[in-house]
Amino acid sequence: MKPTFGSPQEIDARLAEAESAELIKLTPISKSLGMEVEGVDLKQKLSTEQVAAVYDALIRHKLLVFKKISLNHEQQVRFTYELSNASPNIGAPTIGHTVFGHVDKYPEIFSVYQGETSKPRNMERYEATAATHPWTGYHCDITACVNPPCIGMLRGEIIPKGAGDTNFGNLAAAYETLDQSTKEQLATLQAEHEYKFGKKGTEAGDSIATRRMVSHHPLVTVHPDTGEKILFNSPAFLKFVVGMTDEDSTALLHKIWEHSVEYTVRHVWDQGDLVVWDERSTTHRAPTDIYSSGTERQLYRTTLVGQQLQGLNGIVSEIVEGEPMLSCKEELTSEMHIGRTGTSRTGNSFGGTFPEPN
Repeated sequence: MKPTFGSPQEIDARLAEAESAELIKLTPISKSLGMEVEGVDLKQKLSTEQVAAVYDALIRHKLLVFKKISLNHEQQVRFTYELSNASPNIGAPTIGHTVFGHVDKYPEIFSVYQGETSKPRNMERYEATAATHPWTGYHCDITACVNPPCIGMLRGEIIPKGAGDTNFGNLAAAYETLDQSTKEQLATLQAEHEYKFGKKGTEAGDSIATRRMVSHHPLVTVHPDTGEKILFNSPAFLKFVVGMTDEDSTALLHKIWEHSVEYTVRHVWDQGDLVVWDERSTTHRAPTDIYSSGTERQLYRTTLVGQQLQGLNGIVSEIVEGEPMLSCKEELTSEMHIGRTGTSRTGNSFGGTFPEPN
């Protein structure tokens, strides 16, 4: 499969030209991944050239941070739509969250709230597991869906001091540094991903039950725009390797999960930050220290519809159960969300009337 946007060297050359033309300024965040972006005013409509430069930076460096730019809902939604035009391999904005809903009046936006009222009941067990399994909580968004989101972005609105950092990981680097025998073992394997959180009778559990999703994805995927090989693993959703015994599957998954967390970076939030990441090559993990700090954190997320993932041997993602991800407009029109309550504790629901995006 020929990459749509050329080799890494070709993308680097375009980015160098964009920086020379003062379309964008990039500063490395870490050796593993990430760039801080300056020189792009996301409060204003972007030119085609600016969108192209931002997208080149995103697919090349996986994670972009726009520091303290303080967008509002309208501006975040507009930028999300602008970015959706950057490649034929990315779709339109999704509904805020196909399972848990969206904020009032802005169906593309999902409220990510953490505070005392949203504390999970099993947090102590989760933290105990994380202490011995450092990959706990890492995920790419909604990989239980056959075409999970391809790009995610989060905006920081309420940011506590000394808590609430988000970790991101480079899954292309994770694949590249695997030993050859493990690469050969993974080349033809698929894994089952399932959305399975929350108990029956709870908001989360009932919403998940009405939007069941189970999919098989290749364990090694090829990025459609760069041609990079990706160790596509999402521990929060990935349940087992198809065709393996439970014992062998667990051993293999623990091996690649432990390897993957070696290529991570921690983002320390400031109010007004916007963080954008490539969901096809980047994993992330939400913090848990907010619940014990007595503080709260409010982020707002938008995502873009993705494609079925392509494996090394031509296999593609397959639906086991459920429906594909739709764009926000398609989901609202289909009314497939009717019957799901959303998660009111985090500021999300389904329903309402909405303004047209600018």
